[in-house]
Amino acid sequence: MDIEAYTLYSGSTGNSIYIRADGDAILIDGGKTQAALSRAVDSVGGELSSVRAVFVTHEHRDHISALDVTARKYRIPVHITEDSLYASPFPGLAVSAVCHPPLFTERVGKMTVKSFLSSHDSAMAVGYTVSFDGSPLKLGVLTDTGCVTDAMADALSGCSHVVLESNHDVDMLMHGSYPFFLKERILSPTGHLSNDDAASFAVRLGKSGVRSFVLFHLSRENNSPDIAYFTVGEALASAGIDAALTTAPPDAPRRII
Repeated sequence: MDIEAYTLYSGSTGNSIYIRADGDAILIDGGKTQAALSRAVDSVGGELSSVRAVFVTHEHRDHISALDVTARKYRIPVHITEDSLYASPFPGLAVSAVCHPPLFTERVGKMTVKSFLSSHDSAMAVGYTVSFDGSPLKLGVLTDTGCVTDAMADALSGCSHVVLESNHDVDMLMHGSYPFFLKERILSPTGHLSNDDAASFAVRLGKSGVRSFVLFHLSRENNSPDIAYFTVGEALASAGIDAALTTAPPDAPRRII
């Protein structure tokens, strides 16, 4: 089976992941605009018209702002939890929505997509795993979570590749220009995952068999690719885990598989 996966772009201005197995393609999230999303998909050799489904992690704008127009234009079903749909700032998304409870499983071609709960200050937030018929490859996606749990570890254990939030460096955040209430929000259990927390979780997942990590949703103001890479990479090396590691750019694709 021909399998490819890319982060299309990542960060506060927009997030999206493209996954293709043979002739079937899906997206996880779709931030920015329909035009930006189309250009990003084109740049990795795909076409939006061939995307068979979109899976939404949560309803914040940087994860869904392109989907209202995209889904209606290409008649793509948008799989989203019921709570996230009702809280969405884009009422038109309901036309394309396929509502689910927080925990659900969906088949798209030769892919099986399963949700698991994450922890973010949205109406509902989930991560996903994507497995492929007849292949040992399995992709996990965990973004926008203020903490990690045993349930998240259980869901991602057994994945070969994981896209993992590594949003901020705590020192940069605390000494930065953000107002105190925003710092509190980011650092809360329903905020965003720090580099240190991502590093600890990556070690845990590495011990379960994960062999490739892409660090995702890095803050431009409170992080840098070099700092995130060093923090997580040093933790993996210290634990004796030989896993590939890279960071997802904010405005360009990064290959996952």
